[in-house]
Amino acid sequence: MNEQDKHLTADEFIDRLYGLGSAEHLNGCAECTDRLQELLTLRAAATPLVDAPHDFLAAQRRNIYARMGERPQARWKWVPAMAAAICLIAAGVFSLRPQASVVKQEIDEAQLYSDVYSMEQSMEPIAAKPIAAIFEQDHK
Repeated sequence: MNEQDKHLTADEFIDRLYGLGSAEHLNGCAECTDRLQELLTLRAAATPLVDAPHDFLAAQRRNIYARMGERPQARWKWVPAMAAAICLIAAGVFSLRPQASVVKQEIDEAQLYSDVYSMEQSMEPIAAKPIAAIFEQDHK
């Protein structure tokens, strides 16, 4: 296909509409030139110029500059930061407080040896105790 036979795409029309890209193709293609003129006419109709008096625009500009010089009203600006700080402090207090410790009963040596000896003398394996407990509960 020849360069002259190829027409502009929609993206290329948009570029030309806003003054981007080159106009080489438009010089040789009447169809694309007509289409671009239609688009320019539609854009001009859709965006009419506002005829505002110079004094009005100058007053508006002065108001904007005056407001830029003022400090913004920030009465509640610190509230979210304070709430976040309180949450962090509360999380720290709850995570760092001492946990309830298990009270360990002191066992003397005689009691310890007695317990170990009774476990050693038992003929029943340790793993069988839960199974035996199941059958004992069924008989009750």
